Amino acid sequence: MRTLGYFCRYVPQELLEACGFKAVFFKPDFSSPQFSSLPVPFCALCKTFISWALNHRELSGFVVPLTCDASRRTYEILRALSVPVFPLDVPALPGEIALRWLTENLNELARELLARSGRSFSEFTASLRQTLEETLRQREAFFREWEERRGASNRIPLLLSGSHFAYALLPLLEEKGFLVFPDLPENRFLLGEEPLLLTASPLEDLTRLLLHRLPCPWFSGSARRIALKKLCDTLGLRGVVIVFSKFCDFQLYEIGLLRRSFGLPVLCLEHDTTSSFPQWETRLDAFREMILCG
Repeated sequence: MRTLGYFCRYVPQELLEACGFKAVFFKPDFSSPQFSSLPVPFCALCKTFISWALNHRELSGFVVPLTCDASRRTYEILRALSVPVFPLDVPALPGEIALRWLTENLNELARELLARSGRSFSEFTASLRQTLEETLRQREAFFREWEERRGASNRIPLLLSGSHFAYALLPLLEEKGFLVFPDLPENRFLLGEEPLLLTASPLEDLTRLLLHRLPCPWFSGSARRIALKKLCDTLGLRGVVIVFSKFCDFQLYEIGLLRRSFGLPVLCLEHDTTSSFPQWETRLDAFREMILCG
């Protein structure tokens, strides 16, 4: 099967699969090679994604969202290096204009991918409806499984949010006695609002689903803080760990606002393309004691 790589929650896995491709999400760690030709003050994720794309030319291509500046530069660099890359322009704010614009952009991306896979648009539409239905089923199962784990565990329920490199922290958090709820880029099931009912137009349904997904720090300002606060309250989470990239202006700006919004203990861990696990372990020990002591 043809395969497409991607790294952002705004790239819809449902659309890639409905077009006849296997979607592979990029999850870097601190051992991932970097594209060395970029300057030091550049997004760690984009450095490693460019290197990954160059080393995986057996893939059919890569889908890159045109969102933050680093993501846009990533698309331009891959295109200049003759890597097959497909852009997806994503609006920065919700609303009816954004809905129409993103639907048109998704339609354009779908038709370009269908031209490569050989599927018809009617086959794509039928498959997209099925994948959307499956996404909603998986979302229900995801939250049901969380509630079961929460009820059967005496661990400290915690929100882990932030960059792709936060995945590397999961084993350490489990070791320290935390039960982790992930607000991480691969998690497609977190929504800022309740999901909409599916209609007769799967492509518009997909657009609504994308615009209702829990946004990244780049998207829609206060909507993310409100949604995260509601999530913590609803799930009874007792603390928040934010893993942020050193040169991500959006995450850096958001941190101070999140501290005031949550009303919970918040631990912020900064990284570049190298980890600081010994220091992080010490800070996590102190953070755990702070939660337990109230």
